[in-house]
Amino acid sequence: MKRYLFALCLAAAAAAFACVNLSDSGGQRVLVVAPVLDSVFVGDTLLPRAVFLEDGAGNHLDPGPFQWSINPTSVATVDASGRIAGKGKGAALVVATRPDSVASGAVVIVSRQLEMTLLLDTLFLMPNDTITVPLAIVQKTPAVTTLRFDSSATPSVYTIDTTGPTAGRLTAHGAGGPVRYVAHLTNGTDSIADTGAVVVVSLTDTSEDGKFYMTAFGTGIRHQSGGAFALHYPKRNGKLAFRLVDSLTRNAAKDSVLITLRDSILAAGTFEIDSLNPRETAVVGPLDPYCNPKRSWGVWSSWPLDITLPPILAYSHGTPSDSVAGHVIITQYVTPPVGGGAIISGRYLFRARRLDLYGDPLGAETIRGTFVVPLRLGNICNF
Repeated sequence: MKRYLFALCLAAAAAAFACVNLSDSGGQRVLVVAPVLDSVFVGDTLLPRAVFLEDGAGNHLDPGPFQWSINPTSVATVDASGRIAGKGKGAALVVATRPDSVASGAVVIVSRQLEMTLLLDTLFLMPNDTITVPLAIVQKTPAVTTLRFDSSATPSVYTIDTTGPTAGRLTAHGAGGPVRYVAHLTNGTDSIADTGAVVVVSLTDTSEDGKFYMTAFGTGIRHQSGGAFALHYPKRNGKLAFRLVDSLTRNAAKDSVLITLRDSILAAGTFEIDSLNPRETAVVGPLDPYCNPKRSWGVWSSWPLDITLPPILAYSHGTPSDSVAGHVIITQYVTPPVGGGAIISGRYLFRARRLDLYGDPLGAETIRGTFVVPLRLGNICNF
């Protein structure tokens, strides 16, 4: 279950390097390495990155002499010309450094010839929930693959279909965990395995804390869990809207996923997550997306505890042909024996666009999560 979480730090470092300013009588210039993100298979090579000075008008100028370096060299190496060779699975930062110590960098992701990524390596479920373990398979040379899973070590917590067309279909039974699950993949030549975890949560009333696990894939990467809850809250018209809040403070940042649905939830079901333009978040009054949402939306945010560092804000974002960015699925809606409200479980998946890279394809993020949370009645708006 090894996760290359440092890829986010590398992307942030590359962006920070690229923003170094060189100022003289010729005006402001920025040292740039492009592209800032690229990928390669183990055993393959990439051509040298472009390196240039960019002035305020967007012109590319001679950067002067510089030297290449890369870290970690267990993932990739770089020669004096800048050619990059993939060595092992992971992410590496390639840096161009001038004699005056001004530097700029780019991120290189290295994949094996056969690669399997667990898209949700921890699953939070309620008893009787079912889910097929989400994963992605990448091959350098397309071939038929066979996927299988180990049987559950604790079948009282969960069971799983191990082979065949339903391999990876998991059923939660009783509270407990984390209990490991193991996925195996082969294409007849190469074989790989990865492990995740299942946690089955059974809440008895809405005063208890909920749990979530989420992942973000893009230039910002996250694999993490924390506390969660859901609210029904009054809108400006007096009707109820729904909000799911997943949040934690860890690794020197406060991260959260916020999903707002236009209407209340009264039963299990699938609900669309629409697009939200960042400009809409500053609107107050009748078009306020928080207290009077006209459609459903989601956002992932990561706020560094160091206020000198920039945050990541990624708003739900559809495609040019479809404004629907994703869905939140409520798999169970249970009335607890005490405390009122409800206990709900489910999962979400939506596309998002980073605010700092809103017009750039590198700003695309995919946000996933599972949750078991209390659904309470609250008030977030003051009218």
